[in-house]
Amino acid sequence: MTGGAGFSVSGIKSSKENRNLGKIRPKPSNPEGASREKNMDKADLKSIDESIKFRTGRYTTFSKSGYFFILMVVLTLVWIGWTLFF
Repeated sequence: MTGGAGFSVSGIKSSKENRNLGKIRPKPSNPEGASREKNMDKADLKSIDESIKFRTGRYTTFSKSGYFFILMVVLTLVWIGWTLFF
């Protein structure tokens, strides 16, 4: 047996509890706001550059593998068509 009246009552109760918890918990706030200029001084530019190169390399690898996958699907379909009709 799945669901039923007990399940929906439990869901409503859980949802009320979650809303009440949201009222209790303090809202995160930054009084002066996030400053990009202040944080850029702390940034390691070499690390950022390496991560950009890594992600670019991953993108080109995935795009090449995507072309390979499409090529293999097309060749498989051509082979199946060839064996069925000739």
